[in-house]
Amino acid sequence: MHTLDKFIIGILSTGYMVASVFLVMISLGWTSPLTYAENYLLYTTSRWLLGLTGVVVFIVSLTLFLGSFRTKPVKVTAIHETSLGQIKITLPALEHLVVKAARSIQGIRDVKPLLKTMADGLSVQLKVQVLPDIGIPNITEEMQKTVKEYLLKTAGITVHEIKIVVNKITWETKSRVD
Repeated sequence: MHTLDKFIIGILSTGYMVASVFLVMISLGWTSPLTYAENYLLYTTSRWLLGLTGVVVFIVSLTLFLGSFRTKPVKVTAIHETSLGQIKITLPALEHLVVKAARSIQGIRDVKPLLKTMADGLSVQLKVQVLPDIGIPNITEEMQKTVKEYLLKTAGITVHEIKIVVNKITWETKSRVD
């Protein structure tokens, strides 16, 4: 969801909350809003302004409603040609392969990949959590080699660079099921 959509939803939600408070107060006997609305609607310019506001709110609401049914297109990165046709690999599928390869290394607790497609390959950034008492330079170099070789072996994709950010050193161990 885009920032503009969130902003519009916030404004509409605030308007709905104010309207609901007025409806509750009117149901409890507070008639001032009804008198004000009746006087406001007597003037033609006010009715045009109210009608224009209603049309704008309807169009914005309809746009947001229809936008909620849109699906994000899945990016495809690797295309291999065979005699029987094309083979396409999506970025989420490659992310799973990267996570599998990185987690196979002892001392790695959690991996969050960010993949960027390039004209002739892939760029990978990994945010990882590692266990304490391990050599971070050694384990990250091993992870770079493992991920690069695994992607080349399983998906046939050339990885140009693998950047690793160690964002946490944790003492908790995560149970592994292999």
